[in-house]
Amino acid sequence: MKSNQIKQAFESIQADSNLADRVLNTAAGEPLHRKGHAKPLYVAVIGCLVGVLATGGVAYAVINSSYFASAWGNHGNGDSITWTNGGSSGTKYTYTREFGDGIAPQSLEGAVQEVNLSVEGNGYTLDIHEMAIDQNGCGAVTFTLSNPNGVNYYKPAAEIGELVLYGEEEQGIGTPDMKFGEEWPDTRSTIDKDTSSDTVINGTMYFAAMDRERDLQHAVTWNIHWTEGEGESARRFEASTPEFNIGAYVDTKELRSGDSPLEISPFSIQTHIDDLGYEAVDNKLTVSYKDGSEQIIEDDDAGLFNLYFSYGRNSGENIWVPTKLIDVDQVVSVTLEIVRYTSTGETETKEPFTIVYS
Repeated sequence: MKSNQIKQAFESIQADSNLADRVLNTAAGEPLHRKGHAKPLYVAVIGCLVGVLATGGVAYAVINSSYFASAWGNHGNGDSITWTNGGSSGTKYTYTREFGDGIAPQSLEGAVQEVNLSVEGNGYTLDIHEMAIDQNGCGAVTFTLSNPNGVNYYKPAAEIGELVLYGEEEQGIGTPDMKFGEEWPDTRSTIDKDTSSDTVINGTMYFAAMDRERDLQHAVTWNIHWTEGEGESARRFEASTPEFNIGAYVDTKELRSGDSPLEISPFSIQTHIDDLGYEAVDNKLTVSYKDGSEQIIEDDDAGLFNLYFSYGRNSGENIWVPTKLIDVDQVVSVTLEIVRYTSTGETETKEPFTIVYS
């Protein structure tokens, strides 16, 4: 999502300026720009202010799982969300997000791990329920956040599925996060509108490790943060769950385009393209299936964003975490359309190109 689109979306729902600034600071640049390290405390990106539209899907043996129904369903949003906002020039932009049905292929049986850990702080209790993670370091974890005095979250964002909390306000906490050892993955949290209330929030946290080779060697904790006091006397606090040792990773399947590899799982797609350039922008990502159907993960030109988030790792790897599970066994190919920019002196050249992995 482009930073100006985020700003326009916030203007449309009259978000407070401080929250908008935090979002813009964190989300500046296109997904393939994002070269990250640890993200700041209690900063959430309103990735859900854009939408997603995906097509496709095939028939397969399925498993009945409350985890997949919660983590890979629609979070009480119906089949899709459409969002329209206007820029300063009066131009209207419309985005659509289509959600999964929460039905998982039989191949994912045994992928879900019981976590059952809790942490308390500043009147809040964070209960971590179940998690599934792949070899790309991506996945989702279900949780409940409760406070008998009320959970102080940003209501306009929740209307479109995003959980954003006010960590700097009195009796508030930041949006919960997780760590692999001491390192933060990139995360987005959603709210299940059908089962949540003012005092109890049921949600899902989607995540992608910043450095999978490093991070997946460590146990996981989930954390809450809050501030006590004001001005120079303000102090920041953190409370964490006990460590959780990951017991299993969902396999990825490798596709290739020449020397360029792609690793795909039901939860994520990862590419590694040498010499892509820092300013590269991914315009469209499409998964093609054996039955001829397609699952569009992202299409900037059409305003289709079928993903919870995407970003670029410092290693040159690029990650997408879609809103729908990918049926990896039925995948024939993945097509990535990119625009990158090259400079010669003061001249900048725009170079679109397409990579097909099979």
